[in-house]
Amino acid sequence: MTSARTIAVSAMVACGLVTACGSAATPSASSGQTTASASASATAGASAVAGAAITTAKFGTVVPQGWTNKIDVATEVQKFSANGQVLFLVEQGPPGQQQSNVNDIMANVNVLLLTTPVPDNQVPTYLGSVSSSGATNLSSPQAFTLDGATGQYIVYDRDVSGTPGESQDMIVNHGGSTYDIVLNTSQFAFNQQLTGLQSVLAAWKWTS
Repeated sequence: MTSARTIAVSAMVACGLVTACGSAATPSASSGQTTASASASATAGASAVAGAAITTAKFGTVVPQGWTNKIDVATEVQKFSANGQVLFLVEQGPPGQQQSNVNDIMANVNVLLLTTPVPDNQVPTYLGSVSSSGATNLSSPQAFTLDGATGQYIVYDRDVSGTPGESQDMIVNHGGSTYDIVLNTSQFAFNQQLTGLQSVLAAWKWTS
């Protein structure tokens, strides 16, 4: 059995500037994961399993059951910190039977406080910039609400050392700051591990 690969993919790493680095495209019909709900309401998160409560300087949420809090592991945090401060990071290994180039990715949900805020009218362009780093089948931006704050998200495919990967990237502005919330995993495990992201969103409460 091969060890699970860690995937560190986000729109910030792809571009890092609030400029056009690519445009979002309509996902292909075969990319069924792009229809997954990203609503942060309690209703949408009802099917997600809650976990241990955790509070950051900006918000409170949960570490989903079955996921591991990695915010104190400097080597893991560094993978996501190129464009801001990592406030939340949890990881989960491949569910079920691990299979090389199918189900062998160490999934993560990470939340980044961007160094440079992204104006609301530039969020779609910012999300679309991930295409410059190899992301494909970008969905059209969709709106979501997170404890009263509105944002937009996309879902996209990405090759991870030969394994088909899938990510959901969410941008939300609150209190003059921009937060990027990302789920990275394999296409194989996306629908199952999406419940972890939904749990984080459903429990989210702004603290500042």
